[in-house]
Parts: sequence; structure tokens; C-alpha cells
Amino acid sequence: MNTDALVRIVALVAVVGGGLYLYNLDSEPTSSQPDADDIYLGRVLDITVDTIVKVDDEVKVMPEENRTGDQPFLYLADKLAVAYNSATPVLDGEQIGVNPLKDASLIAYADTNKDDKFDENEKALFLIEIDGQNSRVIATSGMGAVHDRGFSGSGMMTGFLIGNMLSRQSSAGATAGVAQKKTVSGTQARARSRSGSGSHSRGK
Repeated sequence: MNTDALVRIVALVAVVGGGLYLYNLDSEPTSSQPDADDIYLGRVLDITVDTIVKVDDEVKVMPEENRTGDQPFLYLADKLAVAYNSATPVLDGEQIGVNPLKDASLIAYADTNKDDKFDENEKALFLIEIDGQNSRVIATSGMGAVHDRGFSGSGMMTGFLIGNMLSRQSSAGATAGVAQKKTVSGTQARARSRSGSGSHSRGK
């Protein structure tokens, strides 16, 4: 991955971990119309959780040599890309690529040249993280909206794949930060962006 792409990944992760979550959620206007970002992230989470459950079942029965090192995590990233791109209705207008990161998060991006690499001119779409302390999957949009989906502690948490991801997250020192994430609606994220303290910036 080139330097520009890394800069944009770091920028998105900074939004996820930054002061956005300390924002006063009660100060934002409410609307009776569903927000597009909220609908989008809701679909992302549905697909993500379903895929993680399926992949964990597949990994459990794999030969031992296929369950070592990076292989389960890379396998999940590939399966998520397939699931996002086969969603009906279409999840995004572009081909979606999924890049696994060292802290066990996964960044989804618009793979415009379809080379399975996050390149400098490609847009980050959302970030997926696992919060083991609160038994949830978190999705964060490029704008800074944050949604989560809880899962059973006696189900996914005991799976080989989740254990592998949480171990990676702990090694990267990211566990506490992920556990502190708070939900942010699309409306709130856009209001914060307009005030100049929101969304990630594109690397140059």
C-alpha cells in the first residue's frame, strides 16, 4: 500500500478514535426522515455480522494449517468483500474492497480500478471493528457516523475467528479505544463536519 493510502487510513482511524464521541448528542436537531448514512451503516452491520458468523463456522472445520497466523483474518476480509459486493439492493455504486489492518479492524473502500489494493485515489467507505468488552460490532462511515450491533457473548465471542481478532486488537493496544466508542448518527456527524471538527480528510 502506498503512502497516500496509509495517510487516509490513519485519518479515518483518527476520526473513529477521536473527540467525535464526546460530542453532545442531545444538541442536534431530530428529523422524522431516516438518515441515509444510518440506513447505509445498518445494512453494512447486517451483512458484516452475518458474514462473521458464517466465516467463523467455516474456520472451525478448516485444517489446522489453514487456521494459523493471518489466514483466518485474511479469509474474513475476502468473504466480507464478496458479501458487500453481492448485496441486494447494491450497497455501493463502486466495487468494494476490504483491507485488514494490524489492529484487527477492516477498512472498506471503493476499489475503482478493481485491483484489490487501497490506492491513493480511492475513497474509504467505512471501518469495521470488534468490541469484545461490550460484545458488539462497530461500523464507522467516512463522514464519522458510528453504528453498532450487539452479539451474543456465548456465541460469536467464543468463536475462533473473534478470538483471533481480539488477540490482534489487544497486541496493537486498541482494545480500550474501541470499547469507548459511542454511536453517532449521520445527522450528528454531518453537523460536526460542518463545524470543522468532523470527517477525515483525504491524503494528498
